[in-house]
Amino acid sequence: MKLLYLNFIRIYLNILGTIIPKLAGKTAFNIFQKVRLKTPKKREKPFYELSKHFTIAVKDDTLDCYEIGNPKGNLLFMVHGWDSNAGSLLLFAKAFAAAGYRVITFDLLAHHKSTKKYTNLYETKAAFALLLASINPQEPFSIIGHSFGASALAYTLAETNYKVDKIVLLSSNDYIIDVFRDFQKFIGFNERVFQYCKYYIDDLIQDDFAKMSTSSNLKNIDFNQLLIIHDKKDKVIPFKNATQIHAAIPNSKLIAFERIGHYRMLWNKEVVAKTLQFVENNEK
Repeated sequence: MKLLYLNFIRIYLNILGTIIPKLAGKTAFNIFQKVRLKTPKKREKPFYELSKHFTIAVKDDTLDCYEIGNPKGNLLFMVHGWDSNAGSLLLFAKAFAAAGYRVITFDLLAHHKSTKKYTNLYETKAAFALLLASINPQEPFSIIGHSFGASALAYTLAETNYKVDKIVLLSSNDYIIDVFRDFQKFIGFNERVFQYCKYYIDDLIQDDFAKMSTSSNLKNIDFNQLLIIHDKKDKVIPFKNATQIHAAIPNSKLIAFERIGHYRMLWNKEVVAKTLQFVENNEK
């Protein structure tokens, strides 16, 4: 966001927070939900040429889904991150397809070709649940999630009865409220606005937002093993999130990298290789 716009938003929210605090909280949440990047990068576009496209009807929109690999192979789902698209996971899709997997993923609502401009974790959970129901896996499957997508997969699977083999979290956050605290600091709105923002979210999800975490959701999933990959100097989601999740989940493994970035890690061949080795039980 440009500095002038940030200053305007900060002043507007803080003034509105003294007059109509509940509206200020809802407005802050709406700003947070706005998706800014929708066009795939050049290196992401080949994914859409290689994969089979199908759609699922969701409330007020269409979920664009993609499949690549062996239709009869072991099933692997992938969930991309915020301000990204399914094509960001191209290297993972190609590696697993070459290994004989059936790979299925989707563009988050409000991303890429979606007509929506706003979305959130709650909507993503509902959309991913519809995709899972349409595929209706009868055998344990594996799943990879990056950043927001890692939180989304944990949130979704925690409320299902599917059996999962391997879960891979790439640059995942733990407590969701920490992301909003970072957003509060970035925009610069006061605590009163933040508390009404939290009030609005609590009402939306019918739960205490402050208690929501990836680690707590993972504890409600029937899975075999978890791999966490994170850059020690990740500037988007601090490395402490990885150590928190690892400490909370006994059957987990943490691989710490350095200088692979938050998004760039998706194009790191070693990260892709470690992920494939883990899922195939061929770790070195």
